[in-house]
Amino acid sequence: MGEFSGKVVAITGAGSGIGRGTALLFGSENSQVVVIDWNEAGGLETVAQIESGGGQALFLKTDVSSPAQVQQATNTIAERFGAIDILFANAAVQINQSLEETSEEAWDQMLSVNLKGAFLCCKYAVPVMRKQKHGAIIISSSGHAFHTYPAYTAYAATKGGLVAFMRSAALDCAPYGIRVNCVVPGATDTALLRYHLTNHPEDEQRLISKIPLHRFAQPEDIAKAVRFLASNDAAYITGTTLVVDGGLLAQG
Repeated sequence: MGEFSGKVVAITGAGSGIGRGTALLFGSENSQVVVIDWNEAGGLETVAQIESGGGQALFLKTDVSSPAQVQQATNTIAERFGAIDILFANAAVQINQSLEETSEEAWDQMLSVNLKGAFLCCKYAVPVMRKQKHGAIIISSSGHAFHTYPAYTAYAATKGGLVAFMRSAALDCAPYGIRVNCVVPGATDTALLRYHLTNHPEDEQRLISKIPLHRFAQPEDIAKAVRFLASNDAAYITGTTLVVDGGLLAQG
């Protein structure tokens, strides 16, 4: 019986990529995993993979930009399990366009999902955690919060906003035994990255050459960092970022 056995772990954007990798990791640790995603097919596939490995999981179809849907999902978790021990606010959308090309619609969509979505998930999870007098919240930011490239204007804004939001949320939540931190993934080998590389195969070696460890992260690399931030080993860590990028940000 490990530390996370029986713990209730809610993960947004768990239908693919880093979210799925994290859900699978906690599922293998006998946690009660709540898979939250707007994509029903992806979410159910994550649940199936967890259950095939002997774990337990529940899928909740949820648009994290909708206050009503996030509140309903939170109520469902609290009613079914009686707790939310860990929240991984990971759901995000990415639209790469320059400042002038970015439409108001694209800007609003990224802010609604990436930034407002994390706010809503925290807003409704924190009262549950306050009653428990404990909880760990991990928010997925990005290296784009610190060092970005052309055509990432809106995406970088949301990821930078998440770091600032996390710091203030950590201060608000600390009196109640709730810790709030950010994980900062680097380039991760997900379907989104592979889709980009299919259209721009020349980018693969260019991107890898910029990473000191000379490889992309795997979803489980990020998942293990999330697990650490949620663990008792991180009991005195709150209001900070854990960068998992193979050294990319270290070189500026």
